Amino acid sequence: MLIHELFLQTAQHFPHAEAISFGDVSLTYEQCARQVQRLAYGLAERLPQGARVAINTHKSPNTILMMLVCLYAGLTYIPIDASSPMARRRFILQDCEANALMVDSRTAIDWEGEQQTIASLQLVIGPHFSTSTPCITLQELAASQPGIKSLPVPDEHQLAYILYTSGSTGNPKGVMITHRNSAAFVQWGSTYFDLHPGDRVAVHAPLHFDLPIFDIYASFARGATVCLIDEKTVLFPQALLRFLQEKRITVLYAVPSALTALVNHSLLLREGIPSLRLLLYAGEEFHPTPLARLMNVLQGTRVFNLYGPIETNVVTAFEVGVEALQYQHIPIGHPIFNTHIFLVDAVGNVIEDVDREGEILVSGASVTPGYLHQPDLTSASQKLIQYKRQSWPCYCTGDFAKWDEQGILHFLGRRDALIKTRGFRVDLGDVESTLITHSDIAEVCVVARPHPAYTNLLYAFVVPQQGKDLVESALLAWSREKLPSYMVPFQFTIREQLPKTSTGKIARRQLVNVQP
Repeated sequence: MLIHELFLQTAQHFPHAEAISFGDVSLTYEQCARQVQRLAYGLAERLPQGARVAINTHKSPNTILMMLVCLYAGLTYIPIDASSPMARRRFILQDCEANALMVDSRTAIDWEGEQQTIASLQLVIGPHFSTSTPCITLQELAASQPGIKSLPVPDEHQLAYILYTSGSTGNPKGVMITHRNSAAFVQWGSTYFDLHPGDRVAVHAPLHFDLPIFDIYASFARGATVCLIDEKTVLFPQALLRFLQEKRITVLYAVPSALTALVNHSLLLREGIPSLRLLLYAGEEFHPTPLARLMNVLQGTRVFNLYGPIETNVVTAFEVGVEALQYQHIPIGHPIFNTHIFLVDAVGNVIEDVDREGEILVSGASVTPGYLHQPDLTSASQKLIQYKRQSWPCYCTGDFAKWDEQGILHFLGRRDALIKTRGFRVDLGDVESTLITHSDIAEVCVVARPHPAYTNLLYAFVVPQQGKDLVESALLAWSREKLPSYMVPFQFTIREQLPKTSTGKIARRQLVNVQP
């Protein structure tokens, strides 16, 4: 079943269960289903099947409903980060060739000078624009009397949504996700983690990221409650802790940077989150030292490390037990259902030997068909692997790993995290894993900058633990005792906080460009 069909099936089985919670707003599955069906007919009447709807709004029940509406009406939606610069939003709106645009009262401003972009749209849904573009409100759309008798049934290979992520050219790239891709992941996630009515699942990450696909659609597949966290609450760890406690959140899925901030800048270590049964993290590596501090206070909470780039969503899972905290890098585990992981060497041969490093290639139902309007990039990211007399179309992740004797996959770092310095190959993640064991360091990021004599030099940015003072000379002396000389950072920069991307990860590219 496709993900919107799973939602409608749940609405039939649990009509009075709470589907969405946001502030003082609470909607049942029956209420949501009724709204989705009305809006879907109104939207399908006005747009051709397969049309694209850009959603430039903040988190709200209406945003979630519109995502479902698009899927149900046979349309493709494109979530846009409402807080991103206007130039980036304009690029996405043009690149995805949107037929319709949804805005809210906070995002319908500052479009002056964008008339040409907006004028190309067939439909704008939201507050009134100061242009001649036709505009309709959600209330008007729901109240309209459509002439069509039935909605088109989308094919599983039709695009469900397009997620834009940072591109190497400076412009974002659109990752195309089909109904088959999303259904494969959601059906696995909702079953694997045994979501059920009564679960309250927090939506922490922004909606243009891939993490909320689990939060929203896996919850809807099993009758759980989707609890939206507004953008301001996400920014303040203590406010986030209060939200998790007061909303009695049972499932939280977030990036490690956000969880580290929760440990270091809230009362979590004193108060805990009694209702939390399941903690999932993904998006970047979680170093064992801060993860151990988190797990120590969340006794009884199961913790999982999920791995997979946005082009594949999650493809491996690993339950983190106390014994795993002894590793320098937390394992990423076993491939999920209906997914195949291959490690390949530099010439493309499949590696089956234990403890031999190779690049991670992914084949399976959740793998994207490619990048929108970028056939060269799509082709470069794909490879056909011959294995056991079969051909396996794969996505090349650029990440490296090795198998252990139990068939568990151990993450070794990204291709772009492996650099040369002073004639040695260094994994920046290994340097970070050592530095984070310093008792007074709360957060760390190590970047490399080109140098004519040494190829690259390492620069470390560190955030002290609350109430602690760090001194660069002392950090250098400590590092020389823990690391080989060629892995010791050339310079330490002490900061109150590290810059973050819109999805909550450490903004490494920004730190690379900081003047030393």
